Amino acid sequence: MLSFVNIKRILYLVLIVFFVQGCSTAPSKKAETKTVHLTKPSIPVEISDVYWSGFAFLGNYNQRATRYPYTSELINNKKDAIGKYLRNKLSDLSADGFNLHTGKLGDLKPGKGLTMALGISYEDIYVVPFNGKYKASYKIGLNLVVFDFEDKKVITTYPLRFLRNELFDHRPTEMDNRKVIESLYLGDEFNILQESINRMSNVIIRSSYGNYIGIRDVDISSKAFEKIPSNLLSNEIIKTQIAQELEGLLSKNAFTPVVPYTKGEAIAKTMALKIADAKAFNLTLPELDYSIDIKLRDFEKKSRKDYQGYTSSITIKASAGLGEKGNISLSKSSWVLNEMSGNSKSEDWALYEELLSGLLSDFTKQLAVSTSDWTVKRSITKDADKQMEGFRVLIRKSQ
Repeated sequence: MLSFVNIKRILYLVLIVFFVQGCSTAPSKKAETKTVHLTKPSIPVEISDVYWSGFAFLGNYNQRATRYPYTSELINNKKDAIGKYLRNKLSDLSADGFNLHTGKLGDLKPGKGLTMALGISYEDIYVVPFNGKYKASYKIGLNLVVFDFEDKKVITTYPLRFLRNELFDHRPTEMDNRKVIESLYLGDEFNILQESINRMSNVIIRSSYGNYIGIRDVDISSKAFEKIPSNLLSNEIIKTQIAQELEGLLSKNAFTPVVPYTKGEAIAKTMALKIADAKAFNLTLPELDYSIDIKLRDFEKKSRKDYQGYTSSITIKASAGLGEKGNISLSKSSWVLNEMSGNSKSEDWALYEELLSGLLSDFTKQLAVSTSDWTVKRSITKDADKQMEGFRVLIRKSQ
């Protein structure tokens, strides 16, 4: 029987990234610590009325069997379980930034077409052999989409990204995957629907936004390319993964809506959305005013007598029109015991990926509350604090 409180998983996965952190040399003279805060956007004077439309599928609905097979199967088998759960919980939702109405869409009054859906954009399962066992990563991407029901255009999107790691003694079967996915949606201890609702209560929704920000491109250097497993390079899966992870972290940690990157959703600047057991729409996506580009610079592995050292290095750039507003290079390292290190390309990647995810998470948290100590430790960019403020300026304008 699967358990999310998995002792083996804790021993393997926590020790991997936490056993011995860091391999950079501290500066000889400690610099004065400076802290900068990015505040949550203020509540608009005029509170918007938003009408709940339900759980939705984003992207081509005919591709649901390949884009989110277990979620689609769950909805078919459990009928209205997800929709009913959301309606029951949302009836008690208390939000400062908007008024949510959970009645029928048919109750919409003319001129009051601001509508909200919780849509799934992807469901990915990655299995990596690890130290004689199998590490399975379950990734689900949801988007809180607010759109104008009359004009069929997206007003704002808040990406919600969820990851569950499980360690199996065997390669997980379809039944194993089915149980994990169902538990993620409807489990008692933790489920992504409740987490999404928690996030809803804290978002600010405006009837219109002056500026929009999103991930434009993910570039991979030749050095980094060699370290990435081939299955992630096909169809640029790795690029989509990283872009989606960063946009979710920007939404969560930097209090900002983000225009979705996913190529499967955004075709000719539109987003396909189908409400479960209801009609489908093609919604117009807003143009990007500010864009963010990511470059994977390198993934390095170094050996010592009892340890292996892993490093992930990236560069993140932000642009407004033709002008660059932020450019920072970051890296994160970890030393692990030889017996806990990877013995293959895919196992090494599991460690690189943990560091990369941590680096993206740290970056977005530092946009909200930034300390110069962090930029000294993580960045080789000389004016790193100034560059972080450049990112922060664009974030403020996108809120």
